[in-house]
Amino acid sequence: MRKLLLAACLLGISVSVFASCDDLKSQIDAKLQAKGVTAYSLEIVPVAQPAAAPAAASGAAATPAKDTTGKVVGTCEGDTKQIIYKRN
Repeated sequence: MRKLLLAACLLGISVSVFASCDDLKSQIDAKLQAKGVTAYSLEIVPVAQPAAAPAAASGAAATPAKDTTGKVVGTCEGDTKQIIYKRN
């Protein structure tokens, strides 16, 4: 019984991690609207990659990630993208 319960939990977690970003964004949007939240935006952005070595051998500087001010309210597509909530 415990093994079955553990397998069900792991399956549920793995399904949500690989969820489509558009599907997850629409679910979050529906929950916010149900709570009466207005004047907000949800944006799907790539997860910021950790900084590489301080200086590359070629001397090229790393490009900074896109400014993602706001609150991360979800991750999708194998934790490669985030859904950012911003108040307008």
